[in-house]
Amino acid sequence: MPSLTYEYVYFGSGGAHTRQPRVITSYGGFTPIPTLNSGGSATLQTGTPFQVNPAILSPVQTVAGITYSFAFVNVSGLVGGGQTSFDHSVAPPPAVVGTDPVTVLIVYLPPGGGPGGNSSGAIIDAFDETKGTLVDDTFVSVTVNGVGNAGLTTSGNVDGYVDTTNNEVVITAYSNISPSNGNFDKWGYLTSPVLPPAGLNLTVPKGQTVYAFAFYQSNNKSRYTKEFVYEVPQYKVYSGKEKDGKELVDNVGDWNWVVDPPYILGEIQKLNTVIAALEIKIQTAIKGQAFIRKEERPDVGKTNPRG
Repeated sequence: MPSLTYEYVYFGSGGAHTRQPRVITSYGGFTPIPTLNSGGSATLQTGTPFQVNPAILSPVQTVAGITYSFAFVNVSGLVGGGQTSFDHSVAPPPAVVGTDPVTVLIVYLPPGGGPGGNSSGAIIDAFDETKGTLVDDTFVSVTVNGVGNAGLTTSGNVDGYVDTTNNEVVITAYSNISPSNGNFDKWGYLTSPVLPPAGLNLTVPKGQTVYAFAFYQSNNKSRYTKEFVYEVPQYKVYSGKEKDGKELVDNVGDWNWVVDPPYILGEIQKLNTVIAALEIKIQTAIKGQAFIRKEERPDVGKTNPRG
């Protein structure tokens, strides 16, 4: 059964930070919040729905006198790709459990932040929702007054920082990044549940400091592959019994599940492997043996009397 792991982390950059090259840790490039990660994990049942309980998404976490503010939560490993929410009171949408491990990554920001002094800028990075990790691919270009700015483009990709002290900037995310092979999903602020305007462009006014990630979904599907959609019957939660013993039932709702064909093909391949192994065992068992029962075999080598 797939494992379920919760990871409480923080994005510690208050300005420029090394993206290229970046050392990816077991926490997806983030820093674990002390004492909140036990290292243990639970298990889930393949084919069942899963959704994070919003009660675990605290707006702040205070550890050793340091208060961390909620930024976003990402669930990776479910069928159909990663799911993200920027609101601590709203869990990512439910999805079905496949065969991959499921990780709930809960990201916070430490106090302070920003470049400091009289400077301002956009602290940016790229996040793969499907894998649940930061990626160091080149992912943006930057323009000032409609003209491409090579220096700010380089600092945005290498250092994850675009200066806005003297100018308004437009940071344009790539629609596809490599080698991660991710497709752009959305821009998201780490300091607000309100999303920036839809599209590839993130506009940051002069003198403003923002924390923003470009969110991507890994492109794991072939261009020849179609998604198959089937309906799961209404999911019901039994919450106790009335005095007469009748079950109290809450209808969670009708959900449409997207099933990834590679997952189905993988299960078929497993079945084919088992069948092939059985065929080999059968062939080995009968090799060199006749199908005539012993008592029906004629005597060979003996002289029969002539009549």
